[in-house]
Amino acid sequence: MTRRAFPVRLVAVVTVLGLVAGGGRLIAPLAVRAVIDDDLDLSTVDRVLPLAVVGVLVAGLASWALHRVVVTTIERALASVRRAGIEQVHALAPATREDLGHAGLVSRLGPDLDAVTTFVASGGVQLWGHLCQMVVAAVIMLVFCAPLTLGVVAIAALMVVALVRLQAVVARRFDEVRRAFSGVADEVGEMTAGIGLVHATASEDRVVARLAAASEATHAAQRRTLWPMHAGMALGEVAISTMTVLVVVGGTWWAAGPLDLSTGDVVALVFLVTFFVRPLQGAVQSFSEAQGALAGWRRATELLDVPLPAADRTVALPDGPLSVRLEQVDLAYGDAAPVVHGLSLEIAAGEHVALVGRTGSGKSTVARALTRQLDPVAGRLLLGGVDVAQVAPEGFTARVCVVGQDPFLFDTTVLANVLLGRPGADEADVRLVLERLSLLDWAESLPDGLQTRVGSRGESLAVGERQLVALARTALVDPDLLVLDEATSGVDPATEARLQSALAVVTRGRTTVTIAHRLAAARAADRVLVLADGRLVEDGPHPVLAAADGPYSRLFTVWSDDHLLERNPIP
Repeated sequence: MTRRAFPVRLVAVVTVLGLVAGGGRLIAPLAVRAVIDDDLDLSTVDRVLPLAVVGVLVAGLASWALHRVVVTTIERALASVRRAGIEQVHALAPATREDLGHAGLVSRLGPDLDAVTTFVASGGVQLWGHLCQMVVAAVIMLVFCAPLTLGVVAIAALMVVALVRLQAVVARRFDEVRRAFSGVADEVGEMTAGIGLVHATASEDRVVARLAAASEATHAAQRRTLWPMHAGMALGEVAISTMTVLVVVGGTWWAAGPLDLSTGDVVALVFLVTFFVRPLQGAVQSFSEAQGALAGWRRATELLDVPLPAADRTVALPDGPLSVRLEQVDLAYGDAAPVVHGLSLEIAAGEHVALVGRTGSGKSTVARALTRQLDPVAGRLLLGGVDVAQVAPEGFTARVCVVGQDPFLFDTTVLANVLLGRPGADEADVRLVLERLSLLDWAESLPDGLQTRVGSRGESLAVGERQLVALARTALVDPDLLVLDEATSGVDPATEARLQSALAVVTRGRTTVTIAHRLAAARAADRVLVLADGRLVEDGPHPVLAAADGPYSRLFTVWSDDHLLERNPIP
């Protein structure tokens, strides 16, 4: 993201408005001084009162304008950061998104930026107005009595130096608090998403214990932040009281002694130091609150600096079904050891292959690599003869699709979820796709047909129905490489029949890789690739491998026995 130039004009406008707003408030003590020094003459009151009223009105208008300019500018900046942040999230490598965490990303673009809005609206503008008022008050006090003003400024300077050191500590600890809050959000998100499993496995105590540990970490981080914050507030109170006493005692002494101060001068100085001290007191508190906003702003803008994938991904994939070639590919998650080792294989364009193997053999990891959710740490992965590391993102997503075991649906209608497959498509296109997949009757049998809402993450539909919607969406994309992560698992027989029929249509004429947890899908493939411990151990057609005395034959025998038991349970 390109950083904008320093907004000199904006700073100038805000400064002028702040000085006018702060200076207008100081007309009152000057008016009191004039009336007292003229022995409370009513003519003087008549003369200065209109000026005082005008000053207060001008200060009010300037304060309103200041608030409007600052809040509008900040909200535009925050909206820009949110937009850029969302674009950045979509542009990040999948592994980087996983490292940052779902809740962390939501927090950076949500609550963290909201903290900036809250601060600006509640105290940010007031803080700037207070600072400007302090400057104007100090200048007027300097005119009345330089020695007293220098004493007040010296005490304020010492206090500011101490507060800056304390605020540096507070800033670091606010970052810890934000990270701790993200941890709590992660735990709450997981607990909410998996609440059904939690209840089904009676894991409430374990989940609550994890959430309690995350909450305690947040509590501890907040406690470590509060003591330097409160120390700064206490220091401010002491310094403010000292300055007030200095002006009252010193002003009285100088009025009776070395300086020719009138009674009106002393009273005005007392008023002015109040106008200097009161905003300083507010500034102390606002500086502490500002640390939370600054921490949120830093976390949000740090997201914009997360490295993106190489900018040289500009090559287009060739037209038509895509061949797949892996050359000595190693795949790993983060900094962990590779789970796929030196994998080499070829899949011809238009061929349908099944990846099989025991749990942990690397099947789903290979699928993630084919869909560029995981980049090889060694070797090359080529689609249509092109290294995927060089393929442009927009060209990749329109050509490669995945249908998983539990596909994600947005909380909208069936129609809207299918239309996500192709921008610019309409309901007529969706109906044609559903008819081609023999799913139109099913869609129209839903409570509101295509306008049926699917609920959060598609929870209003059964698992198999969610897969039907995802399959229709994929068919609308019309990809040239289709990855099926056992899209027929966990569904009832009637829905499975619909899925198998639709899959036969979707896979026709395109390269298809099926991650087969159940070997019924392997029998329908042209070739079967058997993985074990992240390595390719067998490759061939189903009949040949099933008849051989190898890993696939043993897997198929076990699956066949279990499948027979499912269909004919023991009475």
